[in-house]
Amino acid sequence: MNTGPQIGVTEELSGSEGPLVGRLRAEVETLHQLLHVNEATAAEAAIRAERAVAEERRSAEAREEQTRLVHDLIRVGADSVVVLDQNYVVTFMNQRAMDELSEGQSLVGKPLLEVFPELEETTFWTQYKRVMEDRVAVSFEELDEKKGAWYSVNAAPVGHGIAFFFRDVTERRRRDAALQRTEKLAAVGRMASSISHEINNPLESVTNLLYLIQHGDSDHEDMRTYAQLAASELSRVSHIVTQTLKFHRQSTHAALCRGSEILESVVALYQSRIVTLRTTIHRKFVEMDNMLCFAGDMRQVFANLIGNALDATGEKGHIWLRTRRAHSPRTGAPGVRVTVADNGCGMSAATQRAVFEAFFTTKGMTGTGLGLWVSEEIVRTHRGTIRLKSRDTEGRSGTVFAIFFPD
Repeated sequence: MNTGPQIGVTEELSGSEGPLVGRLRAEVETLHQLLHVNEATAAEAAIRAERAVAEERRSAEAREEQTRLVHDLIRVGADSVVVLDQNYVVTFMNQRAMDELSEGQSLVGKPLLEVFPELEETTFWTQYKRVMEDRVAVSFEELDEKKGAWYSVNAAPVGHGIAFFFRDVTERRRRDAALQRTEKLAAVGRMASSISHEINNPLESVTNLLYLIQHGDSDHEDMRTYAQLAASELSRVSHIVTQTLKFHRQSTHAALCRGSEILESVVALYQSRIVTLRTTIHRKFVEMDNMLCFAGDMRQVFANLIGNALDATGEKGHIWLRTRRAHSPRTGAPGVRVTVADNGCGMSAATQRAVFEAFFTTKGMTGTGLGLWVSEEIVRTHRGTIRLKSRDTEGRSGTVFAIFFPD
């Protein structure tokens, strides 16, 4: 039996399988390494994913907590809150709003005008429409004639709809009105002193002239001169009394009045003090300075500003009174600007920040602290604005009040 060739073939096969198996083993080893790398990468990715999920869960929980906190604050806050969608359907209201508007019942899901159809004819609805359509925030105070209550309202766009916060400020309005009446009485007292001096001087002259007419030995021409002088002084008294009555008399309706005429009527009431202090009044008025206003209120405002200017300037001071046509710096609307300026002691920055606050005064026991606060309220009621600039630098001090009244 011949076995030689068979042994040779076997060796050849064995020799050819050796490198193939090695390659296979190397490839298997490479695959094992890749598998380990992939397993490590997958494990790291899984850890990162778990961390991301955990972080997102914490963020979601934090957002939910913030949302609950906001809802709690809105629910227990001092303001009533109502949210409307783009169709003016109520989507949220807190308990205070329910108590104020619907006797504790929720109106969620109901169109606001369906529940309150009379709202459409009010300023409230006009403002809400403005917020919805123009996407702007507004703040205003308005009287609810049905309830006889005043409300302070802040409304702003929220999502596709709006939200409005409101509160009853009737008591605060009543307190403010009482303070304004108090300040008006105080103004009467301040003016009474000036008026008494204004009236006393011409009456003394009249008394002396009448004595000369009655007991003098002058001729007929001198008597006529004395009588004319007496008549002139009595005319002056009459003018002062007329201006005083204008100061306190108030029309029930706003009327067109010249700003310069109102300023001059106030100057007439302060004339004695102006002469005593030797104050120089500078005037610059335009012809078309008509304002739609309550003249009595405007006299109170200008009397307060001019009186403060006299206090600030002291002796030999200068006060500038000016009217001119202008435009609102906010809206660009045309109107009249009235300026009262002086070269007095001026105000510090801290005083300027607080000067329009109720009960703030730099005059000690002689001041009520209500004059400028009431003045600002009156100007605001007339849809106007009042601005203050002042400087207390020695040698370059002074104050300027500029009031703008829209046409």
